[in-house]
Amino acid sequence: MQAWENRDCKVLFRKKRDFKNKKILSFIAAALSAVTAACIVIYSVRDFSGKEYTFSGTESNFAVALTFDDGPSDYTEELLDGLKKYGAKATFFVLGKRAEKHPDTIKRIYSEGHLLGNHSFEHINMLTSALIPKNLKASIEKTADAVERLTGERPVFFRAPHGYVLPHQKLFTGTVFVDWSYDTYDWKHQDSDYVYNEGKKAAKDGAIILLHDTKKTTVEGVLRAVKELKDEGVDFVRVDELLSRNGAEIKSGVIYKKYMVF
Repeated sequence: MQAWENRDCKVLFRKKRDFKNKKILSFIAAALSAVTAACIVIYSVRDFSGKEYTFSGTESNFAVALTFDDGPSDYTEELLDGLKKYGAKATFFVLGKRAEKHPDTIKRIYSEGHLLGNHSFEHINMLTSALIPKNLKASIEKTADAVERLTGERPVFFRAPHGYVLPHQKLFTGTVFVDWSYDTYDWKHQDSDYVYNEGKKAAKDGAIILLHDTKKTTVEGVLRAVKELKDEGVDFVRVDELLSRNGAEIKSGVIYKKYMVF
């Protein structure tokens, strides 16, 4: 009988302990939420710029924006050669650490009329950096500084690594966010024929196509597609030209994405 009573007491004690631990964990979670909310309010109110930008939009009836992330790389020069040959413009969302490694490529991208955008310094994860907004802002600013030193112009457009953006993060970065309407997954399928077919498939009017100039197969495949599509009358323009068609103004703190069904 004593053994049964001891067992029941142990079970009851364990249940009380577990309940107490859950209450402690709930309190910690609530405290973290409160701190996060405070950070959101403080940084959003302090740093929200709300700027509007006006760009020279394209008059093309069939325009597509090719966007390249994570570069520049050893393959970007080959890509630039092809784009120049076919009379196509593109947008490059560069990493700050790679911009510092390939300064001449950054200068060439700019001098040949392509658009340079910001992709953070080291491909920062904006979800995990949510509790420390200053780290995210520092990563963006460091890349902007690097590009400005090389070109004399500070990048206005920003693409979040992985496309992850929390609502408050749109406000305190002071940039124009650009997402995409079609992800080719070229980084996953490193095959030039695959990229060529995806490029052809994605080329719908108003499309913002996600690619990576860090893959040789991407460069080879997309240039094949550009050559054929140009012959068919497709105009390849910068993101700012695409978004400002018909005189539209572009605002900071807004995520721009052409939602399309393929």
